[in-house]
Amino acid sequence: MARMWTLILLAVLLLAVPGFAQSEEENGPAEYQEEEFSPFLRNLRRAEIVMLGSFPITLFLTLEVFDIYRYIDNLGEPDAYRYTPWPLRSPEAAPYSAGQITGILVSAVSASVLIALADYLVGRSKEKRSER
Repeated sequence: MARMWTLILLAVLLLAVPGFAQSEEENGPAEYQEEEFSPFLRNLRRAEIVMLGSFPITLFLTLEVFDIYRYIDNLGEPDAYRYTPWPLRSPEAAPYSAGQITGILVSAVSASVLIALADYLVGRSKEKRSER
């Protein structure tokens, strides 16, 4: 019985709260002004977004390239099937060592940083071209 009264009280509170809330226009956050952040901070934020956004893709591609390299490197050995790349990998696949995992992560982060740097350089060249 107590559970039912708790649910009724919760429902009444949830239905009553929107009536007391102020409108979105009165409470909403103010839009950022153009001069509120320096160009350096805007470029840094964009680089961060591009780097973090590209990381899953670069990690996947780095893993695939490493798997293919590892498979080709072990082709002559009798247990080469353990090094087959991802889509064809067997359940008995050879695990990565700690050094290999570190190398894969460093490579993926480096590739993401290079993509962010390339994005920055392309943006700068477009800015200079539009100023002319």
